[in-house]
Amino acid sequence: MNPFRLLGDLAHMAAKCILIWSIHWNKSAEGISFLTQAMYALVFVTRYLDIAFRFVWIYNAIVKVIYIISAFYVLGLMRWIFPRTPESRMAWQATGISLAATCLFSTVFNYQFTLTEVLWSFSIALESTCVIPQLILLRETTVPTVITSHYLLALGSYRALYILNWIWRYVFENMVDPIAVVCGIIQTALYLDFAWVYFSRQRVKLRDGLLVDSEDYERGWIIRWLSGKDSELPLEPLGRDGIPIDEEDLLEGPIALPPYVEVHTSADDSEGVE
Repeated sequence: MNPFRLLGDLAHMAAKCILIWSIHWNKSAEGISFLTQAMYALVFVTRYLDIAFRFVWIYNAIVKVIYIISAFYVLGLMRWIFPRTPESRMAWQATGISLAATCLFSTVFNYQFTLTEVLWSFSIALESTCVIPQLILLRETTVPTVITSHYLLALGSYRALYILNWIWRYVFENMVDPIAVVCGIIQTALYLDFAWVYFSRQRVKLRDGLLVDSEDYERGWIIRWLSGKDSELPLEPLGRDGIPIDEEDLLEGPIALPPYVEVHTSADDSEGVE
């Protein structure tokens, strides 16, 4: 195995560990797409189905088992233990379209029309679109997310190392995998847009930070294309603990501001919220 493939696997496993740690640390799964994590679990099951009847070497088997267990562990945390953000209708539709498209893709583009090869092609194509529900969730919600920059850094390192892996295999093994390369390019583009939107609009942390700026939701060309360029979401005013405030409550009287919002006065402006 070339070093970039090994380091890429380690970065991918690190991303899973960081996500699990973040959920436990914050005691919440808010801002994480359950549909994205469910599709990742499906990717690992269909890709690593061969561990039941084919043994390559011990490292290969251990990595496959870790991927599968960690994926279903995250789903268990989100489903039964910690609260999570509900998925929108658009996210469900995108997931259905992704599954249908990857089923069609895998039956047409594969290296051998056998169960394992078709499922492998399906997993490669599906992985390239797994992040779409997460992108939609990031676009549609103002709830603080437990996704951290360390998680994105690990995911980005995984994709970057796998690109180097393709170059290594082409140079030293004279081998090119068209299916993996095409789907990998799509996945990398979506990851880049995910990272760009996260770092440009991520102002909220579960424990501290400022409120999300509504203008930040316009950033990210793929997210705007998925959600609709003109579909600006009105941001509801937030009360204590980030809970949206009803319009009726606004009419009843003053609202207690969150502890991290400071009110100040100046000579030019008698009232202002910073």
